[in-house]
Amino acid sequence: MSLLFSPFDWRKGLPSQRKLFSESFPENAGLPVETEAYYHRKFHSYPGETSSHEFVAEDGSGFVGYYAALPFIYLVEGEPFRCGLVCDVMTSPRMQGKGVFTKLGAYSLEQITELGFDFVTGYPRRAAVIPGHLKVGWQIAFKLPMYLLPRKGDGILRAKGFAWMAGMINPCLAAMQGLLGLKGSAAYSFEIWDWKAFLEAHDYSSFVSDWASTRKVTLKKTPEFLRWRLSIQEVDYRVVAVKKGNDLVGISIVRACDPEGVPSLAVLDLMCIGEDRGILRVMRRGWLRLAERWQREVVLMMMSEFHASKMGLWRLGFLRTPTIFSFILKRLSPKAQAQLPIGPEAWHLMWIDSDDL
Repeated sequence: MSLLFSPFDWRKGLPSQRKLFSESFPENAGLPVETEAYYHRKFHSYPGETSSHEFVAEDGSGFVGYYAALPFIYLVEGEPFRCGLVCDVMTSPRMQGKGVFTKLGAYSLEQITELGFDFVTGYPRRAAVIPGHLKVGWQIAFKLPMYLLPRKGDGILRAKGFAWMAGMINPCLAAMQGLLGLKGSAAYSFEIWDWKAFLEAHDYSSFVSDWASTRKVTLKKTPEFLRWRLSIQEVDYRVVAVKKGNDLVGISIVRACDPEGVPSLAVLDLMCIGEDRGILRVMRRGWLRLAERWQREVVLMMMSEFHASKMGLWRLGFLRTPTIFSFILKRLSPKAQAQLPIGPEAWHLMWIDSDDL
């Protein structure tokens, strides 16, 4: 089998790349992620010197593999590190099991290293793709379980074949959430904003700078980054903000989604100034208010077990689900080898760090 590896030129190859995407991810048939407009927003509007780095594998019939990295910046104790978020990796179904994924990964990582990146990250959920990453030097840093705050049980029970139980379960959930909601803090209040209006009305940069100064490894979430990240998908993102008087002390970014047919409110990012759990309790009220307004049955969040425990998610009514993402990483530069930590206690990772949602 003869393969040709090269950087991807979207001006010539985009129709073929989109065809490969549809073949590789048939579950996305008819969704906006299949369109060329989505591709351009994701890979060619990033607010950096280079929007993305993309590579392809070809045989005599055309594209059989694709590998992309988005150029994120992480701060490691305040020092910037160049990170490639690897995403949309795909292999033609007719070529799976023939080493295309591994060979294309090795070639792409060599190119990314030569471009001066310090490390690469990924968030695979499908276990089948992990061995191909491990073969070219990736390592599983830690797991990222999904946590669920149930407001109603209709969708979950229906998916499991127990829809008839909703009439018994829902009153219990309402009582539980009511009891959990009794404990709060009069010092804090929440507001719900459209994300664009929020950025116009608040000094987001100063807030993020204060928040990041107390963390070891954080994504550099500038206003420009956020505008790009929240413009990729054609969905309505909101910000639930918590204030102490006029001071902003907490921000979360949320959106509606329907995983496995369950109407959900997903929390993409959560940042709080200080360790007062009263901020989270008030933030929770904002999530539930918006979930009720949008007729969402559950609130979802992805984070490490370390931070879930530190934040006390169980005290807020969250349950750990069987759905688990893997955070995988490969150090590329000597600087990353020497200074980039691996353990979950050093990282603040949520969906905002990935290309999901």
